[in-house]
Formats: sequence, structure tokens, C-alpha cells
Amino acid sequence: MDKIKSQELASTGESVAASFLVSAGYKVVYRNYRQPCGEIDLIVEKNQRLIFVEVKTRTYHSITSALASVSYYKRKRITRTAQVYINQNPVYANHIFRFDVIVVFYFPATDTYSIKHYEDAFYPVFDEY
Repeated sequence: MDKIKSQELASTGESVAASFLVSAGYKVVYRNYRQPCGEIDLIVEKNQRLIFVEVKTRTYHSITSALASVSYYKRKRITRTAQVYINQNPVYANHIFRFDVIVVFYFPATDTYSIKHYEDAFYPVFDEY
């Protein structure tokens, strides 16, 4: 799969994940939040919780591989980026924060998707001093 198609697949996967979350009662607060320290695919809110979501879209259907791609380094970057977002948006100061992972599998033969949502998929990773 070439780079353009991979980017299109990732973008479509994020849209599928966002629609899934909205249908489950979440409100999408921000999509593709970018800072020099990293990027967060989706930021959603539900029941006084602010959830930072990493979306992994795959045509190779391995949960293990998809979850393993959210490495320690990736979790650290997501944590730093979430801290920046929270600092820039004090309206969320009283919210509970959570880090989720959504795995979207694409089935080209049927042009369909399946979704696996992992709530509290990882704890924040802070710099060690």
C-alpha cells in the first residue's frame, strides 16, 4: 500500500472511530490535535471525562500488532500533548482524564470496517527526573 493510500486509510479510520464514539454518546472535542511534542487523533468528552484517543487503522487484522504499535515512546508523546491541551483549555480542569485506543480493521473485499475500543488502554507516561 503506497503512502497516499495509507494516509487516506488512516484518515478514514479516524472518521469511522469518531462516528462510532458519537453513536456511543461521546462528543468530539478535537480531531488531530497537533503540537510540537506530538499529536492526538481524537479528543472526546463524556460524563465529565476527557478522553484522549489513539486510533490505529489496519488492513492486517492483528490486535496484538495494532496495540503494540502504541509504544512507550508513543504513549509518552501522547501524554505530553494531552498535558499541553489541558493547560490550554482550563474548562476541562475538573474532568477525569483517560487514554483510550481504538483499533479499526478495514476489510477491502467488502469495503467494511470493524472497531475494537479499549477504554483506559494505558496510563499516562511522565518524564522521569
